[in-house]
Amino acid sequence: MIDKSFFIKRLVAYRELKKLNQEQLSKAMGFKDRQTLSAIETGTRELKPSELLQALKVLDISLEQFSDPYSLVGEANYSWRQCEATEEELSNYEDKTSRIVALLKDLDEKFSTTSHSVILPKLPITKNSTFHDVTKCAEQLVKEFNLGDFPADNLEELFFRKFNVSKLYVDMPNSISGAAIKLNTISVILINRNEIAGRRNFDTAHEAFHCLTWDAIPPKHVEKAYSNQKKKPYTEKLADAFASALLMPSESIEKYITLKESDITEDVINNLANKYGVSSIALMWRLVSLDKISRSHADRLDKELMAKNGQKDGEDLPPKLFNKQFVQYIHKSIDSGTLSVRKILSILDMTMEELNGLLVSYNLTVPYDL
Repeated sequence: MIDKSFFIKRLVAYRELKKLNQEQLSKAMGFKDRQTLSAIETGTRELKPSELLQALKVLDISLEQFSDPYSLVGEANYSWRQCEATEEELSNYEDKTSRIVALLKDLDEKFSTTSHSVILPKLPITKNSTFHDVTKCAEQLVKEFNLGDFPADNLEELFFRKFNVSKLYVDMPNSISGAAIKLNTISVILINRNEIAGRRNFDTAHEAFHCLTWDAIPPKHVEKAYSNQKKKPYTEKLADAFASALLMPSESIEKYITLKESDITEDVINNLANKYGVSSIALMWRLVSLDKISRSHADRLDKELMAKNGQKDGEDLPPKLFNKQFVQYIHKSIDSGTLSVRKILSILDMTMEELNGLLVSYNLTVPYDL
């Protein structure tokens, strides 16, 4: 049975989503004054079924959509990293992924053997922080959690175990790079699994910065992924600086870049970028910031040769869909009868064959009734 407060929270969330104030919705619902709706929203007056149906008509929301337990309306804040995505494209994709994130949240609460702290972790960063501040913070994380010379391989485990930030690899339109999602109890990073590995890792660190500084410097709902650096908002520049220092620590750079500037070629950068798990362009600018190469030398480097990090077509295969923990949760929910296969297919927007393939890709046995 759904708690009555659930409907009230949803009513408030959809009213705000539709950009209606209490007075406007009250009038549309036929109330004499705003106080009636205010009493309903504060829980001092009961919402009658007929009134709910009238509100849904005004809000243009179906009862099924309104009562869907796998909806994050009013619960989640998104920040998209995109490049020329249309508003409709982002809206549609947000609706689709919000159900997947809601499923992750629900299954984590049901099946996780680890009790997450009710005090969500955050970085000591404010809107007044400088590039030096965020760089120092990132490099301190590398040392504190022993991430090694090449931290990219350990970031997913760090963010999940220590900061309660889950990462899901999803198939996104080419115009969307990733997203940070802030909920009350967890944060989720969505990464376009079809981008190159270096960009996937950089996006992960970039979005993690947003997740861990959301209250102090909340990101915009939509940001451009590859906008001109001079036009990029300060918060996005801070996130880039954090990601750069986290993935390419200065102590590690000092250890592996011992050549004089003229010997730091495209091949040298490509080979080292692959070890760091970043794009060659990202490493090049990190070397500039650490005074390992000059801007003039960077301008002379062949950007086209560096664009693929020295890899041939087909060498950088996309990672598996979602993540191991989430897919294990899905398997367990089906095997235990917690959720029906039909419900899982609906939320994930998959066919039976695709769900089978997902389970097999993580070496999980397909339940006999599939």
